[in-house]
Amino acid sequence: MKDDKFRNSPYPPEYDEIELRNKIEAQNQRLRKEQDLEESIESEKGFKLLKKINEQASSIFNLNKNEPIEDEKKKKIGIIITTLIVLTLIISAYYFLIYEPSQANLEEAQTAKLNELHSLYKGPLASATEAFNLEKEITESKNAFEVETVDIMGPATKDWKQHHQKSIETNHDDFNRTMASYETNTSKNAIIPVSEALNFVNNNDATILSDVKFEKPDTVSVPILVSRLQASGGLLSVGSVVDVYTTNQTNQTDLNSTSPDISGCTILSILRYEESGNIESEYGKAQTLVQGNTTNPNENTETFRGNVLELIKGSLAGGYNEEETIAMLKNYGLKLSNYEREINLGELDAQYLLLVETPSNKVNYMLNNMENIILTVPTKNAPSWMVEEIQSSNNNK
Repeated sequence: MKDDKFRNSPYPPEYDEIELRNKIEAQNQRLRKEQDLEESIESEKGFKLLKKINEQASSIFNLNKNEPIEDEKKKKIGIIITTLIVLTLIISAYYFLIYEPSQANLEEAQTAKLNELHSLYKGPLASATEAFNLEKEITESKNAFEVETVDIMGPATKDWKQHHQKSIETNHDDFNRTMASYETNTSKNAIIPVSEALNFVNNNDATILSDVKFEKPDTVSVPILVSRLQASGGLLSVGSVVDVYTTNQTNQTDLNSTSPDISGCTILSILRYEESGNIESEYGKAQTLVQGNTTNPNENTETFRGNVLELIKGSLAGGYNEEETIAMLKNYGLKLSNYEREINLGELDAQYLLLVETPSNKVNYMLNNMENIILTVPTKNAPSWMVEEIQSSNNNK
């Protein structure tokens, strides 16, 4: 094959082989140059990119290759110190402007909420489980908003209602009454029926219920001597339920007090001052008849004198019929007061000795303030004549 390839060549066979070898070598050299050129271009591109990055870094840190190494270190240290100062300022600003005020608000809100908790959960409920749970929820709150969302009134009202309902069931007397004691600035008592006490509990929240306790009525009968004004105008009767108010030294009612000092007292006995039983009356009717020159005067006079108390004494001594006398004089004092009310004329300086059912812890109060107490009749316990007057007044409107 080799001989056939060079048979027609005008050159010697050795010449053709050398020429082919030279061409191949030249082609290989050209390819190597192209590769070297490409590698050179790529290398130059990488160098340019690295140079560009280096220039940007130098511009950021303001570094110069030609500057001494010590200057570069100083600049780096300065940058670090500046960064630390800036961070310190940022942290300090956050602490004093944001964190510390928020913590102060949180502590203030927690204090107010804990005060509310302790004002509602006190006395028998001071160690209630719900009180500890609410206190934990308050102290673990992260911000003031979380503290404000803690509801104390709802759970406290529920717990107080349950407590009082059980207390009323076990603290009532044989007359189905219980005594409510109000422990606020001053101690006040009210003897009320069980049904009224339960209604009171169901219609109030913990703000009121936390200052009330129910006890079994412990009462005594206290005698007091009062004026007609103090004795509800003298229109009291045995069995009347009265409230007791107190006037101050200037004879003015305490404007800061809207509730009685003692409520639900029962009048057990009434004695009107003895002078009210002295009777001395005279009724006269005169008439004159004139006939011509004759004048005929005609006068009819009736006189009655007596003493109610002496009449009773006489009947008891056998001087009068006892049954007739007692029947005639029964409720004399009350009837007299009612008639005085109807005719709008009465003995205003009359005095009354009353026997009043009073809580035992209020006996000294009643005796020491005898001259300043006022007995009033609540309209809910009003006698029949008072009810009729109120209804009549409303019907006439």
